[in-house]
Amino acid sequence: MRNRRAFWKYYKDVTIFNLVFSIIFGIISNYFWGLISFCSLGIIIGLLGFQYFKKQEYYLYLNLGYTKLSLIKNTFVLN
Repeated sequence: MRNRRAFWKYYKDVTIFNLVFSIIFGIISNYFWGLISFCSLGIIIGLLGFQYFKKQEYYLYLNLGYTKLSLIKNTFVLN
C-alpha cells in the first residue's frame, strides 16, 4: 500500500457508515442480527454510504495512487 494513513481514513469512513446501519438494524430486529449485519451486509451498505455522501473524496485517493476498486478490495479483505 502506498499511503497507509489514507487507506485507514477510507476504511474508518466506510466502517462508520456500516456501524450506524448495523446499530439501527440491531435495534429494530435484535442485537444478534445487528452483529451479523455488521460482518456481512453492512460492508456493502458502508460502501454505498461512502459513495453517496463522500463520492468526491475518491479523487483524493486517486491522486494518492489508489483506485476505487483497490480501495474496495482492500476493505473487503480487511473485514
